[in-house]
Amino acid sequence: MQITLFTGAGASRAIGYPLTRQLLPRVRTDLRDGTLFRGMSSRQKEKKERVELEKYLSRLLLGFETVEDAELPLITDVFSMVEYALVTGEALPIGGEERLRRCRDLLKQAITDVILGDYLAKWEDGNPDHTREKVVLKKLVDWIDRKKRMVGLVTTNYDIGIDHELYKRHGRARAGKEDVYRIVDLGFDWRHVGKQDVCTRPRDPQVRVYKLHGSLDTLVCRACGYVYFNPQGSIVHQAFREALDDDNTCICRDDLRLELHIVSPSLVRDIRDANLLGVWRSALEWMRTSDRWIIVGYSLPPEDLAVRSLLLRAYHGASSKPEITVVQNGNQEQARYRVLFPDCRYETNGLEGFLDGAAQAL
Repeated sequence: MQITLFTGAGASRAIGYPLTRQLLPRVRTDLRDGTLFRGMSSRQKEKKERVELEKYLSRLLLGFETVEDAELPLITDVFSMVEYALVTGEALPIGGEERLRRCRDLLKQAITDVILGDYLAKWEDGNPDHTREKVVLKKLVDWIDRKKRMVGLVTTNYDIGIDHELYKRHGRARAGKEDVYRIVDLGFDWRHVGKQDVCTRPRDPQVRVYKLHGSLDTLVCRACGYVYFNPQGSIVHQAFREALDDDNTCICRDDLRLELHIVSPSLVRDIRDANLLGVWRSALEWMRTSDRWIIVGYSLPPEDLAVRSLLLRAYHGASSKPEITVVQNGNQEQARYRVLFPDCRYETNGLEGFLDGAAQAL
């Protein structure tokens, strides 16, 4: 049986990552206490970027400094305003194209800092929440491990919680560090830092990870178009260091810094990156030929037209329709799924409940 595990923000929340609605409040908190961007570059540069981002946000959202956390918009809304202005050639209170692009870059840097920092700070001994998150991740990867090559992970998330643990299980822990390069399919060919050769997609991968909007363990070279991938953890900090060296430049250009390889969480998305287009094509084919879909923590928002299109094309392009299980906390999104997939099984006990049920079924 071929299985697609499709994960959204709710799945990442179960293992300790923040939800989308928590990102802008966390950015504001970290701006106020001076921890945003800490450790990414020099202290002088970090302080300058905090001041710059806070100025942009205060001009875009006049109540940014005064409203309660719950009254702040989703960070998706902020990205969307900026992206829309860039697409239409309009100016916003922060300025024209140059400043809009700068604001977008700082926002990307901010969310990667919050997402990564939130996860790395987790799992302290004796903390019951952290213990539960660690157990959930172990159970999930145990479940994937039992299915072997049958499971392909398709996700809208940037974080590396699930995939990083998979790489440890299937690559570094079992067959040595280098073996993970030969067993994982990301949906595109890639390079790894310090080596000249290109890692091509394996014909028979043990692990399939298709990240639709990019990832924190990849960087991209805008000159040659190749992505650098680090299966041992995040490398996004390399994109913000001032000094240029072998760790943050491509073999094709030693004067050009590698960049983040993520798509802004915006309603105005225009994915042109060839690598990400390959990911979407690979995800579509894997889902189209899967016998079962398990969709975890994805709310199917009406505005996410690209993902909705992906799901519909994969479902209606299948010669035999997949069995669909939707896993959520509560039933708020059930009507959205029933309209598209009337026969889906809808579970309301979250990822933890699903995994407990899967363990009992063995």
